[in-house]
Amino acid sequence: MNALPTTALSTTDGRPDILPPQALTLSAAERAAGRFEPGNCELAAAILACRGYVILRDALEPDFAAALAREMDDIYQDCRQTHAVETGTAPDAAFKTQLSSRRKATFWYRKSRWRIFPRLEGAMGDSRLLANPFVVPILDRLLGDSFRCRYVSSDTCLDGAILQSPHSDIDGDKVYVNGVWRPRGFVVNVPVMECGLHNGPLEVWPGGSHMWDSNFLKPLGLVPNVQDGRNPPVERLAEYFPSIKVVLKPGEILIRDLAMWHRGTPNPTDQPRTMLTIGMFRADHEYGYGSPSYNVDEALYARLDPRIRKMFAYHFTALKRARRNLGRLKRKLLGSPQPA
Repeated sequence: MNALPTTALSTTDGRPDILPPQALTLSAAERAAGRFEPGNCELAAAILACRGYVILRDALEPDFAAALAREMDDIYQDCRQTHAVETGTAPDAAFKTQLSSRRKATFWYRKSRWRIFPRLEGAMGDSRLLANPFVVPILDRLLGDSFRCRYVSSDTCLDGAILQSPHSDIDGDKVYVNGVWRPRGFVVNVPVMECGLHNGPLEVWPGGSHMWDSNFLKPLGLVPNVQDGRNPPVERLAEYFPSIKVVLKPGEILIRDLAMWHRGTPNPTDQPRTMLTIGMFRADHEYGYGSPSYNVDEALYARLDPRIRKMFAYHFTALKRARRNLGRLKRKLLGSPQPA
């Protein structure tokens, strides 16, 4: 694994005059073996823990990255043709999910941003995506080897999307347990196209979840839970801290702490900007956003690679199955519509 080349040091204060390396490049030997060389997994995990995000360069083969792009474009076009209603922007607004007519993808749409949950079949159910040999060891190290996948979705930004408020994707509660930092989850972002400065990059305020504890933020009047709306206290404070607009290319994978402040930026181009967003969580943490049922059913689950099945096994226990069957029976008796 090779970091980007270092730059000449400033003659005035001895510090680099540009950003430090943003990505870890997997070596040819690592890619061929499908595993990190000694010490590199520990380095990636430390960067993620301390900085709040890490980028793995060349984590996917070009042909597979291209297959993901084709698959996601077909699903997106199906959702566009199906779309009927829009989700509101309030923090507590219920997501108005819909089901695409041909690909049966659950999705919602809000302020020129699409959130699409593809079914885990074809490239979307491939172990190179969901159980990537360079991502899993990092998550095993920080979340434990029983971590769960809560959702697989797309973050698709169109022309007309607003500049979001800086926000976290998880509350700042229980960041420390008995005085020890205990991360609860991470997002794995996989670009299916170039996600550059020109088409709505993800903007981040670096720092792991140890920096975003509710016990610290709330007394200061900071509640970073607004996305497609305004949050003046958070936005004003964010102006005084350095942020980075993350550039991602196909083949790269970004892992980021859900608590790290971030926001979507406008996409002024006439082409949608899409990256996949995969939510991975510690086994004992319940997360309210998304649902495995959007991505996988009994038939798909049986066909998944064993390492991926392990991530979704919690959703297919006998108890969970019994509850879903009871729910379907109640809806049938009451004549209620089926949930998305």
